[in-house]
Amino acid sequence: MENLINELVKSDQLVSLIQKKNFVGWIYSIDYENALVVTNDDWKYSVKGIPHNSFLVATSFDPDRYTETTENEREVVLLRVVGTCKLPQDDDMIRTKIDNYQNQTSAYIEDPKKDFDDITKNRIQFGGLNCRVLGTFYIKNQELNLGSDIESFYVSMRMNVFMPKKEALEKIVNYVDPIRKNKSREEFKSLGINCDIEPFKIGTVRYTSTDRLHRANEQDKVPFYIQPSDFLARRTAVLGMTRTGKSNMIKQMVSVVKNMADKCNLKIGQLIYDINGEYANANKQDNGSISDIYKEDCIRYRMVKTEGFKQILNNFYEQLQEGYEIICDTIRENSNSSANDIKMFMGTSFEEPDKQDISLHNRWQVRVALYKVLLYAARFEHDIDYKVYFTANQSIRNIVNPEIDPSLGLTLEEAKEWFLKARENLYEKDEKGKKTSQLKLVSSSGKPWFDDDCIAMLNMLACKNADDHYINGYKILVHAKPYHSKERSTDVTKEIYDYLQDGKIVVLDLSVGNAILREKLSKKISNYIFNRSMQYFTEGATPPNIVIYIEEAHNLIGKGMELTDTWPRIAKEGAKYKISLVYATQEVSSIHPNILANTENWFVSHLNSEKEIGELARFYDFADFSESLLRSQDVGFTRVKTLSSPFVVPIQIDKFDPEKIIESRWNKCHIKMNMQINLHIQILLITLMLKTFWKIVLLWKSQAKMILMKSQISL
Repeated sequence: MENLINELVKSDQLVSLIQKKNFVGWIYSIDYENALVVTNDDWKYSVKGIPHNSFLVATSFDPDRYTETTENEREVVLLRVVGTCKLPQDDDMIRTKIDNYQNQTSAYIEDPKKDFDDITKNRIQFGGLNCRVLGTFYIKNQELNLGSDIESFYVSMRMNVFMPKKEALEKIVNYVDPIRKNKSREEFKSLGINCDIEPFKIGTVRYTSTDRLHRANEQDKVPFYIQPSDFLARRTAVLGMTRTGKSNMIKQMVSVVKNMADKCNLKIGQLIYDINGEYANANKQDNGSISDIYKEDCIRYRMVKTEGFKQILNNFYEQLQEGYEIICDTIRENSNSSANDIKMFMGTSFEEPDKQDISLHNRWQVRVALYKVLLYAARFEHDIDYKVYFTANQSIRNIVNPEIDPSLGLTLEEAKEWFLKARENLYEKDEKGKKTSQLKLVSSSGKPWFDDDCIAMLNMLACKNADDHYINGYKILVHAKPYHSKERSTDVTKEIYDYLQDGKIVVLDLSVGNAILREKLSKKISNYIFNRSMQYFTEGATPPNIVIYIEEAHNLIGKGMELTDTWPRIAKEGAKYKISLVYATQEVSSIHPNILANTENWFVSHLNSEKEIGELARFYDFADFSESLLRSQDVGFTRVKTLSSPFVVPIQIDKFDPEKIIESRWNKCHIKMNMQINLHIQILLITLMLKTFWKIVLLWKSQAKMILMKSQISL
């Protein structure tokens, strides 16, 4: 009976963290922050070494006699090796070794008698390790809990130290607090996810760049899993130098989110700001791009017309307000004109009024037509047969051109001539042909037919002010031409949001085109997404789940941004509106402090600057990895801190494998088809069985009737 109890106790979650065969030493000094461990070369050898930054566990109980342990001792302290420490007798041991070396006559000892004696050998094998206290495992409410510190310590207590391997290490690095687990389920429900989502494998535990002993065999590698809930409505940083695996990590995330959406039949839109074009296009490093893997669910955009891509630019003739705002921005940036007409133009509104207000709507039509003529004059591209329509009463037409009715439609060239002629006839003229202050073009009510905004645009069209002095006029619009495309009929920002709302993966290939334009368009799209999702939220509706990925984030979300700018607002408030932000960069210090402060998930590979590492060391326990991050340049060797993980874990990120993902998706689709086919077959078989059964019943009834008739005849 006692043996049975001990066996049951061994399977306890706390006891399973202690593997007696992996004993490596004792704690000889401990406080609330650090523990000093005495170890021995022989014990190190038996566990294949103790790498820098590796995990150790310490406890005072014997796992084979757990039932005899006092309540105070039923805990396991989690440690991380951060360096070495001197033992009190180290100086004596060093003298002994140096004396021995000085007495040697060759590099190798051929006579064992000239080497250390067994007692001395044993003494000089001992050394000290400096460890960070990461927390304490204990059992509460029949569940394994991890506190982020130690509640107390006893100087006289004998604490044995072990190196966790395989199952024990897997349990440690993938530990999630029970409260956090329950909260994740609640958050999933709020996001519309009602199915069970298993954690997904992202890589394997790796302590050092020298990858020789502790990961020598495939079975020695310990998988590291991430909770899917950590990414939705959260902020994630992917940091590291070029070619250290940032893009690989983001591709993994895109794939995981897509698989999660497919499994739960949930629409999760993903927007990728593809600075280098590696998500929209296949490259030599990968056997396929994101757009290749998810062809049916991926929409690609570019700033230039390219087969297979939608254009990211708007048509200024159709998206009036969007185009006008861009024009005003470029005027502010490229011109210091103080002309009154330009100022008046920049205060114009092109929002359509209520159609029932006929007079106001007619004035709006004239203003819009005149604005489009300005675009035409500035040589913004348009369709050949493009026309503008507006209403002008007979008295106005008689003055300008009685043969033309603008309500029937005018080409842009015809409209230009009409408006220039209207400007010539705007005022009455005296006997000498000079303009007077009396308006000639007036409505039937006696009011000016052109409002002040239209008069300003008429002057810009003619490149003359009210006194007929030269001004740049429509020429000031030309700086906005790169932002315009005649190919589009709908607003690109709305179109992108609609795709995201439908659960599509949208890739903005920003590798082609003007850098300044790229920044403006990126900000414009993100601003629309944020405001539209916020509108859903404030109106009491549920915003769609959206994940935004930004490569080379320092180009888009700089340190000097105001807190009211789009990106800091997305980082700070986006979670409330179900917007996730994943940003990748080489420079930690270049990212806005507000965004860093609100980041829950961190994936950090090699950084080559002490300044950047110093910036990173301000967050969580990344300071423990400062030396490793500076020296290790291995691709995919990453230090990971997620929302669910209570501490940083060093891992090797799995290689993104498009062929494997495509094969997996095909198999799932094949299984689903087979299930549907099997269901149809089952329905068919049941139908046939019912028909057969019914035939038997009818046959039985017929035979029974005949037997009854025969019996009546015989009677």
